[in-house]
Amino acid sequence: MKNKYLAWLAFFLAVCQVLTILLSWFISATMPQLAFRSLLGSEGIRWFFGQFAHNLSSPVLVWLVLCGMALGLFRISGLQKAIFVHPKKEYRERFAIKVVIYILVFFLLVMGLLTLTPHAVLLNVTGDLYPSSFSQSLIPVICFFVCCVSVVFGLISTSFHSLTEIFNALSAGIKSVAALLVVYVFAAQLFYSVLFVLSIRSSFS
Repeated sequence: MKNKYLAWLAFFLAVCQVLTILLSWFISATMPQLAFRSLLGSEGIRWFFGQFAHNLSSPVLVWLVLCGMALGLFRISGLQKAIFVHPKKEYRERFAIKVVIYILVFFLLVMGLLTLTPHAVLLNVTGDLYPSSFSQSLIPVICFFVCCVSVVFGLISTSFHSLTEIFNALSAGIKSVAALLVVYVFAAQLFYSVLFVLSIRSSFS
């Protein structure tokens, strides 16, 4: 059912892309005083083909992949059920949860030292959290933390028995967001096409 809605969303984005191309040509031809750039002109065609891969290689793509990997480990390791579903846990699961809590405390302590202390290394030159190395790496860091605690929980609770099972969980997580990656391709190209037509520079470029 989810893929059905995502398929219609991708179709809608594709239609919007076609309309953007046609409207950019029509407006630039009939109202040149608006300084819209046409995607059917020589400049627009060169941009569309030359920048297609670059437009897709934004941090959002990396975030989707990393979130998929983290969610795959989080579910398959059993950590998700241990936190949200099972009120009664076996000894191994209880011990694994305690280890996860210790890791969480250590993680928060390290991040606090890297961001809250004077002249912390993850702050920007003015001492702010945004924009800074911390804000730019927040999602990857969270995904890395979720992956670590999921692997630890899975190994202690015996949900994972081998490196292959951990790798398969990572792969399964990427498969779970595969449909979103398809939608992302259409959304990213539409987004950058609109910016090109309006001559706006994106902060992701």
